[in-house]
Amino acid sequence: MDQAPSSSNFAYADLISRNGKRFGGAVIPLDKGKANAYLTIPENTPSDHYLLRVYSRYAASINDASQYHQELISVINPAIPPAPKNTEKSFGGKWDGSTATNSIAIQPESTRLTLGERSSLTVSASPNSHVSISISRKNPFLDDQRFAPALAGTDTGANTADLLPELRGHIIKGTLTEKKADTTQLYFLSAHGDQSALYLGTANKKGEIYFDLGALKHYEFLLLQSDQDSVPFGLNLQLPFAEAPSSETLNFPPLEINEKDKAILDNLVLSASTTTYFLKPTQKKQVPIVTGYAPDRGYNLDDYNRFEDLATTLKEYIPTVLVRKNKKKFFFKLTNIPERSVFDGNPLILVDGMPVFNSHKLAQFSPENIKRAEIINRQFYILSYGFDGILSFTSYENDFGGYPIPEHALYLEYPQIQQPVDWQFTPEKKDEHFPDFRSILLWKDNVQLDKEGKIALPFSASQIPGTYEIKVSLITPDGRQVWTTRELEVEDGI
Repeated sequence: MDQAPSSSNFAYADLISRNGKRFGGAVIPLDKGKANAYLTIPENTPSDHYLLRVYSRYAASINDASQYHQELISVINPAIPPAPKNTEKSFGGKWDGSTATNSIAIQPESTRLTLGERSSLTVSASPNSHVSISISRKNPFLDDQRFAPALAGTDTGANTADLLPELRGHIIKGTLTEKKADTTQLYFLSAHGDQSALYLGTANKKGEIYFDLGALKHYEFLLLQSDQDSVPFGLNLQLPFAEAPSSETLNFPPLEINEKDKAILDNLVLSASTTTYFLKPTQKKQVPIVTGYAPDRGYNLDDYNRFEDLATTLKEYIPTVLVRKNKKKFFFKLTNIPERSVFDGNPLILVDGMPVFNSHKLAQFSPENIKRAEIINRQFYILSYGFDGILSFTSYENDFGGYPIPEHALYLEYPQIQQPVDWQFTPEKKDEHFPDFRSILLWKDNVQLDKEGKIALPFSASQIPGTYEIKVSLITPDGRQVWTTRELEVEDGI
């Protein structure tokens, strides 16, 4: 955008079948518009061609498929063969063969190699460019087909109120199931994993609720609660992926596998079984973010003798927390230090970032696995919502210390944010007895060319014969992806 990387902090990837069904999906955090990302293909994916899409939430919200990266890929699942060819449906013309650019030159040392032979590759492009280079087995079931962007434009009926540019963090959108939305009821979304974080939201007149996760990039599960803990509520969270495209776009050629393809398929199975030996992701170290609140007072419970329940522990050791009983039910009140008084309302009570509304049940809970208690003894605001102080407990393992998830909390199955990795491609065998059945002979990302615009890279063929495709691509200053390809043959010398 404006000759600079997109300001969106997330991208999305998925696979769409010819029937419009989504297989797999990735929520990808971006760093200055870029990411090394991946897409895991579910085991129940049938053998077929699929539409691979990569896009931003902004492009999806305005239904602008011309801002997507779209191409066809083939998935071979030995357990699920392709469906029989539909003779009544003809392949349309929405998909065209890709056009290579001539701004990149590829010069292999040889275009015909024997099994295991060492060789090299010279790439030429604009000086000081950063290019991505791969040599992999050419797809024998599909010519390189890319989406024709001229046929996919912006939906002029898109409502600008629905735009989700995700400038701060990942946005979770939910919709209430009630016909008339209560715009005053407060909802609490807590994210839990290595760290915990709490987010608040209310519904608009359409019944839509938005939670902006901000800097949080990792969670394992989400919990959703309302401030009326005893009242069940209906809220559907929407997946962040784009809607399936039109049937015209999904009219791509069928996957046809014949008996003559048996040798190719056997080789692909061999390659899949050894790929992880040569190509392994390493987890990038994540920098922790601040997810809690600066407390007025904090107490490490290891410094005190623990009583059998939290009510007694708080009463004995923490003077700014008042433990009271009303109709045989425990509840907590916090002192308001700035005004030298006691709050009338209940504080916001948290256990590892999870709101707890049943103070009586918490008061009877054993503090054995609670590491720390923190208190905010003043009026505290989260967004525009004020609370009569905060009483927060932290466990040793960030697992609520064994405190049960509240009965009316919704445990949400929602896609996790993909964790950034570096892909370490090691073509040299560490063990000479390990079979080399690679389908990927070379893979290097973000390779910088020299002042003359050249680089030479060594590689070696595997023990799998066949046609391989060299592909070199780069991103131009105005954000366009350009690439060129060339083929080479790996032959059995016998």
